[in-house]
Amino acid sequence: MFFQDPSLCRPGRYGVLLLFSMLSIKGILEMGKEYAFPRPKTCLRDGCGSCRVWGHGFVEAWFEGYGKPVWLKRYICADCGCVYTIRPFGYWPRHRVPARIIFRSLCHRIEHGKWEKGGFTKQRQINWLKALRKNIKIHLGMSFAGDVIEGFFELLHGGRIPVLRPG
Repeated sequence: MFFQDPSLCRPGRYGVLLLFSMLSIKGILEMGKEYAFPRPKTCLRDGCGSCRVWGHGFVEAWFEGYGKPVWLKRYICADCGCVYTIRPFGYWPRHRVPARIIFRSLCHRIEHGKWEKGGFTKQRQINWLKALRKNIKIHLGMSFAGDVIEGFFELLHGGRIPVLRPG
């Protein structure tokens, strides 16, 4: 089963899609490139639907708590050129920490008024909160009446990654 984030597909002839699948990071570390990565049966890009989706090599990705990089499989559509990177479900692009841990950290800050000790630097946690607040302003508008956590869920339900730095 794949979960895709359409906001991560770059416009134009060629695109890049990240597909999130129920993968075992530990299994990938143990088996490396021999891991049985799922392959999309057809191109998931809007308007394509081609069945010619081929292997396109591997890319290294670092995840928190693992001492070496994890090899992630990539695929490419032969017809539209869209490249797919298969990522473990629960890890957002450009983040090495699981989404649930990021959410827990933000909730701790809002509930207790201070940052969680241990594990992550204060600066990293501040960056998550800054990005979240900025995304709320950009995507939900200045008139959004909810609190930061409600904004988090609104962004998530709108298909956005709440703590992805706008740019």
